[in-house]
Amino acid sequence: MVELKSSNAKSPNNENSVAKLASTRGLDFIITSTILLIFFLTPLFFTGLVAQGLGFEKIILFYFLVLIGLVAWVTKGVILGELNLKRTPLDLPIVATIVVFAISTALSVSVKDSLIGSYGNSAKGLVALVIMSLFYYLLVNNLNTKRIKQIFWTIIASGGILVIYSLLQLSGVFLLPLKFTVIKSFNPIGSLSGLTMYIVMILPLLVIAATQTKEILPKAAKIVVIAIKTVAGIIALSSLAILALLNGFTFWPVAIVGAVIVLMFFLAKIIKVSNNNLLIPLATFLALIILLVIGNFSLFDLKLPAEVSLSRSASWEIAKDSVKENPIFGSGPSTFFYDFAKHKSLDFNASPLWNVRFDSASGAIFELLATVGVAGVLALATLVLIALSISFLTLIKNTNKEINSILLGLFAALVSSVLLAILFSQNNSLILLLAILSIFSVSASLVMYPEKFKILKLSFRASPKYALALAAIFLSVSAGVVVLFTMGLKTYMADIYARQALASGDINEKIAKLNRSVALAPYQDAYYLRLANHYMALANQAAVSGKNQADIGTNLSQAIERGKKAVAIADNKASNNESLALIYENASFYTRGALEWSEQLYEKVIELDPQNPTPYLRIALVNMARANAEQDAEEKKFYIGEAIKKYDEAIKKKGDLAAAYYGKAIAREKLGDTDDAIEQLKRANLVSQNNLDYRFELGRMFFNRGVVQPNLSQTASQQIAENDIDPNATGTPEIISVQPSATTGATVTKNSDLAAAEQLFLSILLASPKHANARYSLAVLYQKTGELDNAKVMVNSLLDTLQDQQTIKAVQQQFVDILR
Repeated sequence: MVELKSSNAKSPNNENSVAKLASTRGLDFIITSTILLIFFLTPLFFTGLVAQGLGFEKIILFYFLVLIGLVAWVTKGVILGELNLKRTPLDLPIVATIVVFAISTALSVSVKDSLIGSYGNSAKGLVALVIMSLFYYLLVNNLNTKRIKQIFWTIIASGGILVIYSLLQLSGVFLLPLKFTVIKSFNPIGSLSGLTMYIVMILPLLVIAATQTKEILPKAAKIVVIAIKTVAGIIALSSLAILALLNGFTFWPVAIVGAVIVLMFFLAKIIKVSNNNLLIPLATFLALIILLVIGNFSLFDLKLPAEVSLSRSASWEIAKDSVKENPIFGSGPSTFFYDFAKHKSLDFNASPLWNVRFDSASGAIFELLATVGVAGVLALATLVLIALSISFLTLIKNTNKEINSILLGLFAALVSSVLLAILFSQNNSLILLLAILSIFSVSASLVMYPEKFKILKLSFRASPKYALALAAIFLSVSAGVVVLFTMGLKTYMADIYARQALASGDINEKIAKLNRSVALAPYQDAYYLRLANHYMALANQAAVSGKNQADIGTNLSQAIERGKKAVAIADNKASNNESLALIYENASFYTRGALEWSEQLYEKVIELDPQNPTPYLRIALVNMARANAEQDAEEKKFYIGEAIKKYDEAIKKKGDLAAAYYGKAIAREKLGDTDDAIEQLKRANLVSQNNLDYRFELGRMFFNRGVVQPNLSQTASQQIAENDIDPNATGTPEIISVQPSATTGATVTKNSDLAAAEQLFLSILLASPKHANARYSLAVLYQKTGELDNAKVMVNSLLDTLQDQQTIKAVQQQFVDILR
């Protein structure tokens, strides 16, 4: 008997397919959720728990969400038995860019920094580029009309929260109880200029949301459309208010370009808009024009902190010289700190920021030329031009009325992003936000492009070759996610401990926290440098408190060891070598040979940062310390001569370096050339007119020359020569650093030198009435010139100023005749 089966019975294959589709719904939900969370949370997310700042937190969150989405996508492909990959015009440029960056990383002056990004610049490393590329493929292969709308409204919601929160912050209304957020200048982007740039990027999207809600959501109820348009309009108006309040940080031309693009497509009827709705983009355009014309005028003085960046001219000069040194692949991704130090011009020393080491150029092209060379710039330029072309062509050809308006806003945002990247320096947060907005813009354009792109199908069923490929992708992605997630978590935890160390007031606790950071992230040279400085501070504390030599030696060894480790990780970083040199310089008080190591490291700094006067100044101080330690007169004279040479070289690098003139004056005085010493101190005082230490030293030298015999023994000058001095010091010392003379000798007639000394000491007292050294020196001067009444006044006021009983007794004994 043959059993007849019903024709509508389900076959095993159909049942299997239905089961597979049902099992992947959860994975689709994860993919969609991770993508939406990336666009919603990235602009807003921060905790303030890490030392590297808000941008680092956003980067870690982005990595985490992208990896989850990738695992869900690949797992879905394994369950369905095939993984479909869209072939897009960006594939070859993306691969070429990654290859160029990888080669540049391998040849980098600091492989660690190029791989994961330098400390505080994670978004510039090779890993960041790879994760952003993976996000592009995750997005472009899982995007459809519905998800484009979802992401669009997610960006509007996230931008709206950011705008309202930032506006309240600027108004002095602080919603969060976190201490570090209770300042007007705080915002989730991390800087005021970054906030204005992000608002400029999303402003076209806000205008579209306020204008085209009905077209984007044709099935929505009228009241819903009105509500959304009203909210979007309020957010757009609030955005303009922030840009107006921060007009000193806003670059209006780019904002106007974005508004013009939207308005041109509306006026040309390429995208239809009602006359009433046309008023919104038109009003936005006119408002931006008015704000541009007004300029820096503001009705409110918010007293916001200034932000500094490298000038474009300096960035261009550095880029040119960097290309001459490394034309093809540059110095390595995220190594602009090296290019800046190596190739900045001598003219930079004339700027107020001469002692700042910049790690970013003002403009992506300048920085990319220096860091990834001509090859990197060409690869990225090709990628950007293709992305712009695809976005524009899709906007022209697409007939989907619901999506066209979104594509217009995204194209305007993409153009604004590219212009801002070319023109300005950008922090971690902004680089990431620019990247994800650009990726969404081009991905949406590719999905809506009228012509369909080829699809590469990796199937378990097609052939063993594809089955192996899909299995390899699944295993690689799974293993990579586990490794990257673990490393990312460890890196994040390490920076949390580093932040706790910064907040702690106890050195031992700082060291304990930083040791945890080092254990979790042993590749971060910044942690080792901080540890080295803390161990050096412990060694100094042990010496001051009179602890045994073992404690000093242990802490000193730890400081040097940690400093060496930092240099080993990034030996081409001038700041690392300089920090270790300072540690050796401080260690010279406790161990032999430290000054020689310090000098070698400063020579390395000169090699890495040739136009910087500071290492020359430090070597001069090292030689002065050697001279002070020498007993042989000829050797002492030799080291002082070497110090003078280095002071002269520092002055050649920076003609207004007061500390170099001061140091040279002390050296000349030690050689017996008082006349030249006074001339050098005059220059130091001319450059740094508010420095009381320089003024006092000049008065002391005038006095010594005026009385012919130097009866004042100045110990402070020796200490300053052995160490560094603060060129901006305006302190008010309450103890005497001038040792009282055993005898005052015969009186002398007041001459021009003594008169000059008197005026200098009196001017110090006008600025700092409790300046004990100036009062003591005036008392001695008046005693020397026979002006006993004036001397008595100065002595009595000096005794009122002093608090140390031993010093008071010494002064009383010296001026016993005057006090009778």
